[in-house]
Amino acid sequence: MKKPATLNGFLDQGCTIRGDVAFSELLRIHGHVIGTVKSTAELLVGEGGLVEGDVEVGRLAVAGTVKGTVRVKEKLVVHPGGKVFAEIWTPALVVEEGGVVEGMVHMADGAALDSASKKG
Repeated sequence: MKKPATLNGFLDQGCTIRGDVAFSELLRIHGHVIGTVKSTAELLVGEGGLVEGDVEVGRLAVAGTVKGTVRVKEKLVVHPGGKVFAEIWTPALVVEEGGVVEGMVHMADGAALDSASKKG
């Protein structure tokens, strides 16, 4: 059983980051990120949160909005009210009632995902 991830950072509403964001455990975004978000850990885009750009993470949970390209190693969960407008590569996708996914979805295991997403 995995131990709970330690919160690395929190971007609150009213804050905007432009550029590359990297983290090692868990990042919660309730503000606005424009750029690249990269990690092998979990990204949580909370209500009111907006990520525009390339997202490449181990796990992704969305209750806000993500626009761009999404590559997830383990699982993408879109919660009620969450919106993902992106080309998505993930081996597992969960869209809860009230969640929205719009765009092409590629589903494969982790190894196939790595090679296929890098070609596209």
